[in-house]
Order: sequence, then structure tokens, then C-alpha cells
Amino acid sequence: MPFLKNPSSLCGVVVSSGRMMKAVKVRVARQTYNSFIKKHFRTYESHLVSDPTSSLRTGDVVRILPHWRTSRHISHVVSEILAPFGVPIDERPMIMSEEERVAKRAEKRAAKEGRRARRRMEGSEGDRKGRNDGEDEGLGAGAIDERARGNQARARRMEAKGRENEAEAEGVQAELDEKGVGVDDVRRRLEGVKI
Repeated sequence: MPFLKNPSSLCGVVVSSGRMMKAVKVRVARQTYNSFIKKHFRTYESHLVSDPTSSLRTGDVVRILPHWRTSRHISHVVSEILAPFGVPIDERPMIMSEEERVAKRAEKRAAKEGRRARRRMEGSEGDRKGRNDGEDEGLGAGAIDERARGNQARARRMEAKGRENEAEAEGVQAELDEKGVGVDDVRRRLEGVKI
């Protein structure tokens, strides 16, 4: 077995691959000491590992590096394949080196910062032209404006319906007043009737 290059790196076997995009599950063997029996026993830990090029297959023995957080549950990354299982390494996509991973992360971060800066600029301008420019870049500001206009129209219709209902209620109240029947009379009649 080759010696570990990085003391914090771990060696393990891929137990699940192809079920998640760019991620695999790796089982790492450990030894735990049972103080009652005074003996070491083999136990296993499973780690979700980032595989950016999707080059790992179930059964591969791999070296993984910790402290490479890519999502909530994935905090390890593949550094190399020690023993391939099945398909030879030459026929698979190459595993990214550390420099490539760092460069890709920096590129994604720069793109995110650019999008964030554009959104802040559009928000500070506040004019209609700035918001409509975002549609060409795929930000979808036009869809939000369209939804807001629909909500305003729906609110106007509901206010008109509320005014109609109030006018109808006033008309019914006027008819009851003409007949001499008020709210108190209706309550007295209902109290007299046992339900």
C-alpha cells in the first residue's frame, strides 16, 4: 500500500457511485478501541465525496482530502485513484488537480460576484430601463413586473367587488328598515326560538 502524501488524507473504497451528480460515497476503515474487552476493532465511516469529473466507479480504492466543502453534506474531494475497479483509468475522465479545483472555484466565485454587483447596480438605479435590461441577461425582472401588474389588477377587482357588496348590504338594510324589521327584532325572534 502506498504511503499517504498528506497526513490528513484518507484512503477508502467507493461504495456508491452514479446515483448523485458529481458525488460518491466512500467507506473509510478505522480502528476503535474497546476498553472493556481491551481490544481494537475495525469500524467504518462513510463520507460523501465530491467527484467533479464523475470519473469514479463503485469498487475503486481512492485517496480523499478533507476540508473541501462543496455543499451541506459534502466536505471531501477525490485526490487520486489508487486502484481502479472495472474500467481502466485511461478510459475515464481525468481527476482534477488541486490547482484546477482552486481555479474553477475562483472562476465560479468571480462570476457570482459579477452577478451580485449587477443586481446591486440595477436595484440602486431604480428606473424601469435598468430592470428591463436584466431580462436579456436571464435575471427575469420582466416576469416579476408582469406578476406585480397582475396582482394590482386583482386587488382593484377585489376592491370593486367589496364596494358592490357594501352597496347591496346597504340596500337590504334600507328594505328591512322600511318593513320595520331591524337587527334587534331578528335577534329577539331567534332567542325565542329554541334550537
